[in-house]
Amino acid sequence: MGVYQTKAQVHAFERGFQAYGKGKSQSDNPYPREADYFTLWTQGFQEAQEQDSDTEHRA
Repeated sequence: MGVYQTKAQVHAFERGFQAYGKGKSQSDNPYPREADYFTLWTQGFQEAQEQDSDTEHRA
């Protein structure tokens, strides 16, 4: 990745990643759309979704 991120930014990404694993919807993003954390949460959610999709294709 190479880009410096604060602990709060990393936390937002991880929360999104975990939300997917808990069966949440992408619309469950708790951050306001205008916040940086909104995008990071969404990226985490989508990363988990992609990994899940990759796992399904290998099975």
